[in-house]
Amino acid sequence: MEFDQLGRQFRLLTVHCVVSSLAISLAGSFVGAYLLRLGFSLPATIAMYAVLLGIRLTVRAALLPAIRLLGMRRALVAGRILMALQFLALIGADRPACLVLWVLIVSAGECVYWPICHAANAVGGGDGRRGWQIALRQIASTGISVAGPLAGGIILTRLGPEAEFCLATTLGLISAAPLFYMGRLDLGPVPTVRESLRVADPVGLMAFAGDGFMSAGLGIAWPMILFSSLGSSYDALGWASSVAAVAGALAGLVCGMAIDRGHRGRLVHGVTIALLASVAMRAAAGRAPWAAVAANAVGAAVGGAYYPVLMSMIYDRAKRSGSAYRFHLGAEAGWDCGAILGCLSAAAVAWSGVPATLAVVPSVFGVLLIHRCVRSDCRPKAGQLVIGGAAVEAIGSAA
Repeated sequence: MEFDQLGRQFRLLTVHCVVSSLAISLAGSFVGAYLLRLGFSLPATIAMYAVLLGIRLTVRAALLPAIRLLGMRRALVAGRILMALQFLALIGADRPACLVLWVLIVSAGECVYWPICHAANAVGGGDGRRGWQIALRQIASTGISVAGPLAGGIILTRLGPEAEFCLATTLGLISAAPLFYMGRLDLGPVPTVRESLRVADPVGLMAFAGDGFMSAGLGIAWPMILFSSLGSSYDALGWASSVAAVAGALAGLVCGMAIDRGHRGRLVHGVTIALLASVAMRAAAGRAPWAAVAANAVGAAVGGAYYPVLMSMIYDRAKRSGSAYRFHLGAEAGWDCGAILGCLSAAAVAWSGVPATLAVVPSVFGVLLIHRCVRSDCRPKAGQLVIGGAAVEAIGSAA
């Protein structure tokens, strides 16, 4: 594929991601809070996400024939449309049938959409500008990431969940429009899940597993804890999320430029220490609103720096692998497994009766695993990664 075509696809994908982030920031960040408002307990809601991820992991194999039939671009569009429709089912989540429908729609949409989306980003970007590209996309989404939660909190409070989730569905559907113009996506063949795992890049798989484990605590459990700390106020959660978005985008820009100068190996140490500190701040926040908001802002700034470090490594390895879709199919399975274990760990801590903020503590394990993987990528030894004392061939590292 010609470079100009790859650049065009990357630009269209960037427009899609920016518009999609509006739907996600408008409603996605309030899903956990909404479920708590419906009467679900914190441990039950976190465990519900573990069930959702388990279903997503199992239905992925069943949907691969449909992806082969549709082709990558049309499957990407179909996955995004399904993800947009989740919000309509969520409106009636207080009824078991609608709750089950929401879980099924999210599971199907995400397991189709995310591997293709990541693979398209991996193939379309790079060429020494990976960190800048990822950070620039974050900057392009900053205004949306700030305005989205503010608007979402106001709409939920003033107009109710029906208006909020219908608007998010509309925006999600609109975000699929640029995907129709991307043309053919050359992301490699569609393998079986078994094939993708048999030849999986161990560094990418383990890094994504660590990210999933960490995200269970910091991305799933923490927003619900923050919501409770702010008096279960949608408005307050929206303001806290907006402040965090600014901090995350600025940190991501600085970090992205440093990555392109070859400093990923140096950055990973600082980012790891900062992530561990942000976990400690969240755990110590208690129920004091100001402490929770401060911990949330610091955590977002650290996350903004962390994301380019991880994803620049992942996208570069996927591009070198020669089959970006197969790479990300295996990596996404690793993410699901890590996130399931992370959700179960966080739910167990929340259920034990200790302060709810301690549910983020298990995320430390994921942080340390990510650090090990990124360091291994920065200083590979004959194409091998040592995990648990065993040398494993890094399939994509020498491709």
